Amino acid sequence: MKELKRLLVSLVLAIACMVMYAQTEITGTVIDETGEGVIGATVMEKGTSNGTATDFDGNFTLTVTPGKTLVISSVGYQSIEVAAADGLKVTLLEDSNVLNEVVVTGYVSEKKADLTGSVSVIKMKDIADVPTGNVLSSLNGRVAGVNITTDGTPGGGNTNTLVRGTTTINNSSPLYVIDGIMTRDNVGSILSSNDVESIQILKDASSAAIYGAQAANGVIIITTKRAKKGETRVDFDLSLTAQTFTTNYKLLNAQQWGDVYWQAFKNSYGTTPSSLVYGSGPNAVLNTTTPYFTGSDGQTYTATDTDWLKQMYHTALMQNYSLTLSRGGEHGSASLSVNWMDQDGTLKYTDYKRFNTRLTSDFNFFNNHVRAGESIAVNRWTQHYNQGGIEEQLVAQHPAQPMYSDQGGWGGGYVDVLNDKPNPMRLQENQKNNRHQYWRIFGNMYLEIEPIKNLIFKTNFGVNYYTGRDSEFEPAWNEGARVVNDNYLKQQSDHAFNWVWTNTANYLLDINDRHHLSFLLGVESKKYETEHLEGTGRGFTIEDVNYRWLDAATKDFTTKSIGSNYSMVSYFAKVNYSYESRYLFAATVRRDASSRFGKNNNAGVFPSVSAGWRISGEKFMEGTQSWLDDLKLRLSWGINGNDEINNEAIYNRYLVSLREASYNLNGDNTTLTPGAYRNHTGNANLKWEQTKQFNVGFDMAMLRNRLTIAADYFDKRTTDMLFEPPYAAVIGEGGYSWQNCIAMNNKGFEIVIGWRDHLANGFSYDIAFNASAYKNKIVDLPNAIYYTFGGGMPGQSIVGQPFGSWMGYKTDGVFRTQAEVDAYNAQYDVQIGAPGVGRIRYTDVNGDGVINTADQTWLGSDQPKFTAGLNLSGSYKGFDLSMFFNGMVRDAWNNSKYYTDLFPCWNGNHSTRLLDAMNAYNTFLTTGSYDSDTPALTAVNNNNEDRSSQFFIENGSFIKLKTLTLGYSLPAHILERLHLRKARIYFQAQNLFTLTKYKGADPEGLGYTYPLPRTFTFGLSLGF
Repeated sequence: MKELKRLLVSLVLAIACMVMYAQTEITGTVIDETGEGVIGATVMEKGTSNGTATDFDGNFTLTVTPGKTLVISSVGYQSIEVAAADGLKVTLLEDSNVLNEVVVTGYVSEKKADLTGSVSVIKMKDIADVPTGNVLSSLNGRVAGVNITTDGTPGGGNTNTLVRGTTTINNSSPLYVIDGIMTRDNVGSILSSNDVESIQILKDASSAAIYGAQAANGVIIITTKRAKKGETRVDFDLSLTAQTFTTNYKLLNAQQWGDVYWQAFKNSYGTTPSSLVYGSGPNAVLNTTTPYFTGSDGQTYTATDTDWLKQMYHTALMQNYSLTLSRGGEHGSASLSVNWMDQDGTLKYTDYKRFNTRLTSDFNFFNNHVRAGESIAVNRWTQHYNQGGIEEQLVAQHPAQPMYSDQGGWGGGYVDVLNDKPNPMRLQENQKNNRHQYWRIFGNMYLEIEPIKNLIFKTNFGVNYYTGRDSEFEPAWNEGARVVNDNYLKQQSDHAFNWVWTNTANYLLDINDRHHLSFLLGVESKKYETEHLEGTGRGFTIEDVNYRWLDAATKDFTTKSIGSNYSMVSYFAKVNYSYESRYLFAATVRRDASSRFGKNNNAGVFPSVSAGWRISGEKFMEGTQSWLDDLKLRLSWGINGNDEINNEAIYNRYLVSLREASYNLNGDNTTLTPGAYRNHTGNANLKWEQTKQFNVGFDMAMLRNRLTIAADYFDKRTTDMLFEPPYAAVIGEGGYSWQNCIAMNNKGFEIVIGWRDHLANGFSYDIAFNASAYKNKIVDLPNAIYYTFGGGMPGQSIVGQPFGSWMGYKTDGVFRTQAEVDAYNAQYDVQIGAPGVGRIRYTDVNGDGVINTADQTWLGSDQPKFTAGLNLSGSYKGFDLSMFFNGMVRDAWNNSKYYTDLFPCWNGNHSTRLLDAMNAYNTFLTTGSYDSDTPALTAVNNNNEDRSSQFFIENGSFIKLKTLTLGYSLPAHILERLHLRKARIYFQAQNLFTLTKYKGADPEGLGYTYPLPRTFTFGLSLGF
């Protein structure tokens, strides 16, 4: 026996010596497609734990038997297997197969290859450089079916999102889920762009149904960055941005305004006017020496040539700094990020400052069977706002009005030709000392237990706490003839607390490597509480900013406070099934019960089903494998809900008032006692809005995943829409009551096309195009509001029209000759207006030969008919260049034309187009033909041209170069010398040019919005 043991030991030692003798030390290099070394790539002997990692130049050394299989991999690259040999040089290709991406779809993660719903995944690298206070604003135009509007307000607070159009007349914004916490708050007040790891948008009912009653408008899931196992990192990012004011407006200067006024007066009366500002001669002469007004305090006011846009807007700086520390080990990881953003607005005295910090940690215990972690963010931001409506005032302000009086007070004076708009500079300067300070704590903690393989129990508790303080002061002021001697202060504080507790059980089951199932069960409860406290006062003896407290007020004290809350409890379940990754099925059901609805209908059930067929996996498709990598068809149906109404909608509400409900209780006919009256009637039968959605689509990848195509068609119908309709006066008090009474339909198509490739010389490029089109219409209204809702009139219901449609008169240009005017008057009985050369021609819509109010009809809406985005990017030897274009096809109501193009309707400023109209009318006087599309100058609006009509509707389509970025990353050998992991500098420009026929300020943001600036950014990104 001893001899046998000795023999076996000798044999083992001999074999070991042979193996050790056979192993040799080999060296090699791992590079990417640009020829640069891949840092930290893993080189492993297949099937063993023998391995190493590449250094800063991509080099590695490994002791291995020659000929053995090595597996080389790195995050973001396709893994490759090669035979071990000395002097290896391996090129890793970027992983372009998006099917292997892991997508967060609500409470669980899934491979994109197995998705049966419509989900868009945002490539964070495409938007990482965009300087913004709200990460969602950088997605504008980049996602098919998602329309994001924003303006230039510092901090991005006015960023609004629509997923697949307007779903409801109530709040149509999507639900945001940040690290498992649901919210509809401004994302910019919760996290910075640097904290975002990934963004997924759940668009159809199947993918969003797991959120049930809150998902009718789509769901946007945001996952923040966390430390990764085995990594210790320090990342620092900074960007400095110059923001410049741009606009489409070309307004008259003060002398041009006088010339136009003189011409308009001549056209109307055949004579010239008399003016304190422009004199009384044959031509207008701007008087900049003699005061046009002297105030009671002795201040004098003299006309000037004021460019209000130039005076009020300026180039502004934005700074953004971010530092992240992260470390991941075998049993735990943690990261800390700090961000500081300081943005001055292009409108004077507006700004936004934000400090936010985020701490995350993840730990595992008992051989990874127990996992726990947290993520907590603390944000503080301050703002100075723009005065409400000031963007409109700056367009309408008269150019001859001075900014200051001759003695330095505020300029103004509602006299002569000057309009009654307040001095914009005074309004904005009053704002600069107002206080707007806010705090938010947002975070969650979780615990996961995996008692057996693939069975995971998870509990997640999230909190969202917000507190804000506002102090707004209006000092006493005078502007020429207008004097306000009373000052006023309003102070208010707001608090909101929201908690969400989610408990889930998730089980994965694989059978024979063919059948793959996952089961999810969950229960969730949440509560939301708000408080508002407000006080006002007048008569402050001292107006210094340090005395702006309500205790210093001497009269007119008022106080009020209000609170509100609601809660919800939910149960949900989901099952996914996959057979050989060819046949896919998913079903979801969720039951939500909300305090916003009465006991008769406070719970709703929201189901969905979806299926997918990977055709490329079938045997009959084997002949396509040389060019077709993947082809999957998707089909889904489901119901989502919406509960975005008043928290007290189901209750009778009463108001205590001395004015509205007083009583003479003692019978002396003199003394009144406040009483209560009902101002709202509750509805115990109120129930959820329901949005049923059908979706069909396909995903395709071809030519080694270089070409990818995804397309979807959807049909959404919202019924039982929540609305508080107007009521007849005979109903009396309490006539207002929430009802389920409106239905709306959205149908649309989306497509995303991508092409990625690299050339032999190391140049790689990426082309991504997305487009979407949809139609919206109201399909049902209750009889009581059938002809009145949305601006309708008898015989003209909005049913069948898009939500937000315009009612008005159709037009046919302007009259060019007197013969056209005479023919028109002979053909029609004109009961509204006075046709004339250069006047707008209105159409007889109903064909009765009469031009009157009965000719009003629906004129369309500004809902987009088609949206698209195009991203072009390329890289070569450390240099990268990208260009992103977005565009839209739609009609636009240009309400600024009331000021800019209709001289008799407003005595403020106007567009330089009126100079063309002036010249055209002078030409008409000699040739008999009026050659301008702008109405002729007149001092009297006798044609009623300010009425709603096609005159205000323009082609609002545009193509915009949204971003242009040029960057350079240092090569590996320089990084190693500097002891850096990465280093990149870049330059970016935004809103460089816009191609459009729209005559308003900016076709991207219709109406009077805070103008989007043109920006120029320098950025630096370092990693240690």
